[in-house]
Order: sequence, then structure tokens, then C-alpha cells
Amino acid sequence: MVLLLAGASAQADDKPAPVAAKAAESKRAPDASERAAMLEVLKVETAPNRAAWVRYSAGDAEGKALAEALAGIFGEAGWKVETSALSGMRLKPGVMMLIAEEEAPTWVQGAQEALGKSGLNANSATGYKSYYDEKKVENPAWPGVPLPKDAAFVIVVGPEPKS
Repeated sequence: MVLLLAGASAQADDKPAPVAAKAAESKRAPDASERAAMLEVLKVETAPNRAAWVRYSAGDAEGKALAEALAGIFGEAGWKVETSALSGMRLKPGVMMLIAEEEAPTWVQGAQEALGKSGLNANSATGYKSYYDEKKVENPAWPGVPLPKDAAFVIVVGPEPKS
């Protein structure tokens, strides 16, 4: 009598199977109450062109995780969202909202208010488009954060500040 036992098959070289890499997490990401407060503000905004642009440093897994968490909140509130990495520059620690114009539309002010409820202690600056353009004229190699085409603002996620 032949008894066959089923079991996990070993790989040809008997090395353990690779384990999927765990997705990075951010302990800076808004908690449930901060997320709810952000959503409450963002869902009120109904401008058809409301959108959020979120950037993080290429190679910064924690920053990417935070950027994706923020983008997820905006997306859940019905906003168009674009998230991408910035390379070729070192971002300052923390989170910053760079607003294109001096006088932002109300929906941009809503995004700014929501970011203020995130628990991230994010700073913001208005008039960034003209500032960026001026700096590039002065020095074409100036490594400022570019504003995406038609962006009213960009949220820049730098590395976690040292405590």
C-alpha cells in the first residue's frame, strides 16, 4: 500500500518562499477623529474643479504612506486627487500647503481648513506660483516644488520632523 502525504512543496533550492513586503505606514497619518473632522469640511465643498495635489519625497516610504493617507481622505470626500513623488530635491521636514494664488478660491480655503484638522500642524503659504516663477527667473536651477499644471495648491509631505 502506498500512502501519499500532501504538504507544501519545497522550492527547488529549499529556500523559504519570499514574504510580501509590508506596506509602509505613517504614525503621522490622521487618526479616526481627525479624519472625520477633515471629511466634514471637505465634503461641504462642491466646486466642480476641486482637486488636491499631494507630493512626497521619492524614497521616503513613511512620507509616501502619509501622502497616500491624505489623498485617501480627499478622495473619500469626492475630490479629484493626484499623488506623486518628487525627486532631485530634499524636502524640509513636516507638511506644507503651497497655495498658487494670493487670494485662494473658497474650495482651496476648505482644503486648508481640513488640513488644519489633520493633527499634522501643517503650514501654508499663499502666492506660491508667482514666488516660484520669480525664483526660477533668478536661478533656473532653483529646486522649488513645481506646481502641477492647473493646480490651485499642492500639499508637500516632507520627512517626519525630529522630536
